[in-house]
Amino acid sequence: MVRVVLDTVIFVRALINPKSNCGRLLNEHSRRFQVVVSEPAVRELLEVIRRPELTARYRGLAEVNMRRVIDLLSQAESVQVTGVPAIGRDPKDDIFVATALAGRADYIVSEDKDLLVLGDTAGVPVVDAQTFIGLFESAT
Repeated sequence: MVRVVLDTVIFVRALINPKSNCGRLLNEHSRRFQVVVSEPAVRELLEVIRRPELTARYRGLAEVNMRRVIDLLSQAESVQVTGVPAIGRDPKDDIFVATALAGRADYIVSEDKDLLVLGDTAGVPVVDAQTFIGLFESAT
């Protein structure tokens, strides 16, 4: 099974709009891959989805059932991150690279331009949701 690290933007966009590429990725294709997470990545996700500026802009996000988020994450494989390399333009994104390396992920899926610009980092391709979905749709 394909192992993948999803950045925070993927989860947030999926929660805001379940019909978006990010939403489709989690809702329609999640059985086709194994999500890999780390404690720092999960901590960031939980913090971000409760940011006042996001919940004010996206009222639906404020009403997100935390149980749904926890259920999604409970199906993920959790790995220990022992070191965070300084790779990306935004140091906050380096945790996703570290998680991918620790979890031997096949892909990092992101909508964050600071991660996407990496293209490939330490042998792990960084792709957007549409590209990742395309991998599954072209295989069928």
